[in-house]
Order: sequence, then C-alpha cells, then structure tokens
Amino acid sequence: MKVQRAAAARISGSPAVQRVVGRARQAAKETASKLPRPVEQKVSLRAADFAGVRTTGFLLDGDEARLARKAARRLGLARTLDDTSAWAAFGALAALLRVVDDGRRHAVVVDTAGARSVFSRWATKIGFAPLAVDVMRSDVVGTDIDAGSVDLVVRLHPHSSDPATVDEDLARGTAALRRGGLIIVSLRLGPRDAGGVAVADVRSLIARADEQGLSLVGDLALEEGRQANTVAAGESGNFGLALLTFRRR
Repeated sequence: MKVQRAAAARISGSPAVQRVVGRARQAAKETASKLPRPVEQKVSLRAADFAGVRTTGFLLDGDEARLARKAARRLGLARTLDDTSAWAAFGALAALLRVVDDGRRHAVVVDTAGARSVFSRWATKIGFAPLAVDVMRSDVVGTDIDAGSVDLVVRLHPHSSDPATVDEDLARGTAALRRGGLIIVSLRLGPRDAGGVAVADVRSLIARADEQGLSLVGDLALEEGRQANTVAAGESGNFGLALLTFRRR
C-alpha cells in the first residue's frame, strides 16, 4: 500500500500531469465564464412604499440610520452594512419614486459616486438604469452628457459634497437637469475643521440655491436644527449628515 501511495504521489507531482491538470482547470474557468449569469430579480416598489420617508433632513441618530437600513431590507433591496449610506440612499430613492418617476422607470438617473454605490444598486433593483457619470466635474455636461437631459442627479454619503465646493456641485449638476428634475446631495454635519457644516451653513446654502432656481423638496424643522447644532458643535469624532433634495424650477 505504501508503495502504491508513493507511486501515485510521484505521478501526480510530475510536470506532465501538472500541465494536464492546469489545462483542465483553465478550461473549467473559461467554460464557467461563458455560462449565462442568472438575471437579478427585480423588486416592484411604488411611491406608497416610501410613505413618511424624508427626502430632506438631518441624520443625528445612529438608530434612525439602522431603521432605514432594516426598512430597505424588508422591501427586498440589496443588503448593505453601511447604515449612514442606507439612510441617505433611502431618502433619495423615495424622492425618485415620489417626484420623478411616472411609473414606467424611464427616468434618466445619474449617480456621481458610481455604479456600486448603495443608491445605484437599489435603483437598479427596482427597475432603473443609473448612469455612473460625475456631472459635477467641469466640462462633463455638454461633452459626456447633454445639458438638460437628466431627471435626477445624486451625490451621497460616503461621497458627500465638500462644503468648499458644494455650490459648484449644485451648479454643474443642475446644468444636466431637465426642468422639474431633482438634484440630491449629502453634507457632513460637524465642526468645520473636520470638513463639516453647521446648520447656519446649510440654511445659507439653501438660500443661495433658491436664488439659482432650485427649490428645496421638504423642510428642516426648527427643533431638528437645534439638535443638529449640538452635533455640529461637538467633538470632531462625532458627526451627523444633512440630506438635501432640490428641484429645478
């Protein structure tokens, strides 16, 4: 028996046998790559499924973010471990279905963060085909995508707008929008030296956006603003998120 096992080991370790095994493995990989992949099952959701979900607001509590992630999972949307991204994407998806979609899933949707973002994965799951184009970069609108051709533009956590460039983000993104289209951004809420914004900064941004033809969809409650100010004035390790949805007039 020992002699047989030794002989088998010598044979399996020979260069000729190794080449045969290697070719067999490569052939198996090539065959597997050519097999059709199963089509991902779509989820049929309506605006009514997002009743009560805010399209504009402050995220100040981790529990609220976790609830949003769990609600998305109950609706059949793709799993994610990022509660904050789930909260922002859930609000943006509510805006897409309640304001933009006509029920046919024909809206042109642009996600500046790319195809693997939580929002893009969820939007695809319910029947849209988001484009991964950063229309907030200079010279993209009019070159890579036509001006006035888009129904929805999003820039969401963890790729939130920088407070120093958010005005430019809105201006360039809006150039891609049709009249009545939406642009949705998130901003980190917190100390300015940590890249965050205060409530006063957010309200100032809303006022400037209004002057540029963008109307806020939803509102920011006074008490919520007080709580947000507390977060913004806290230690640099603590921060919340502002989600702002604007409609082009």
